[in-house]
Amino acid sequence: MTNNATGRIARCNRIQRGTFITVLVGLMLLGACAQQPTRAFGPGVSVVVLPKPPDGHVGAVVVHPLGGGKAVLVDKPYIEANLRNSKSVQTSPIDKSSVDQKFGKTLAALPAQPASFLVYFVEGTDELKPDAKRAIEGVAAEVAKRPAPEIAVIGHTDFVGTDQYNDALSLQRAVRVKDLLIQRGIPAKMIQTAGRGKREPLVKTNDAVEPKNRRVEIIVR
Repeated sequence: MTNNATGRIARCNRIQRGTFITVLVGLMLLGACAQQPTRAFGPGVSVVVLPKPPDGHVGAVVVHPLGGGKAVLVDKPYIEANLRNSKSVQTSPIDKSSVDQKFGKTLAALPAQPASFLVYFVEGTDELKPDAKRAIEGVAAEVAKRPAPEIAVIGHTDFVGTDQYNDALSLQRAVRVKDLLIQRGIPAKMIQTAGRGKREPLVKTNDAVEPKNRRVEIIVR
């Protein structure tokens, strides 16, 4: 890899003939070498997994030399996988300062990662717990940082009640939070709502009334 890196993984600059790279985990990876046509072989090809994002998730890339060599998994930050020839892949650590120097401008140009906020509710109602105001203020601050923000508001319930009841309640909770965001000055057109009912518990437990499952997740991206 040379200096043309984009995304959270520095993509392949030139693909050596007979070399194939498969992206296993995509959210933190924007290298799409496997989808690019084969181009002329250049002086050395590599894949670099860049620094860990705030949530700690790095992602992974499998490098397959199609000349018959062993595939190599790159799943740690600051590791370079060099495709020296069609049959072997060599990995080595990269100094953080070197990565920052080479790819700092690219990383700085990336859009901000989504930010997530949680608010909780009184059992069986759309009444928010007292700490919801802090989350709403956090959402407003996050929106102000972004040039073209979008907000997803997703409601959830605990396990008490039927699917039909919880689907309706979870959506009601999401709409309640949307109204609060609008009152805070966020345009309604930025906000999408959905209700997941009890299908996606935050805490998997035998306790049907687990308080943390009675929530709305607000995702700003």
